[in-house]
Amino acid sequence: MSLGDELRYLRALRGGPALEEVEAAIEVPRGTMWKIEQRYRRMGEDDDLLARLADYYAVPLADLQFHRERYRKALSAVLHAAQKSGAAASFRLRTGETVHGRVTWWDLASFGLQVPGQPLIVVQRHAVIDWEGSE
Repeated sequence: MSLGDELRYLRALRGGPALEEVEAAIEVPRGTMWKIEQRYRRMGEDDDLLARLADYYAVPLADLQFHRERYRKALSAVLHAAQKSGAAASFRLRTGETVHGRVTWWDLASFGLQVPGQPLIVVQRHAVIDWEGSE
């Protein structure tokens, strides 16, 4: 799950404050949070900004740093390589489950994972916390 996905999740858990409210609380320029929540590339270069967000959401800074490295374009690269090679890949989900199989298709929102002898599993990309596989 990317940093943006994680921040949207944390914001929802707090009742969905407006981005402007979050920006005012952590004292960053207007538009900062929108950029972080919406971009597909690695965002949140500034650890000071992540520390303020960690304080605001009452989560460990290391959690936000971890999610910063799990940006959506990195997941796209893994999905593309796994599909192209036909190799199996593993994905750890927010639920704590790990799913393992062959990537049969993917798009911006989800991907199909084929496990031998089972129906196709459709995984929502925002539910993926971590991955291992073809990179």
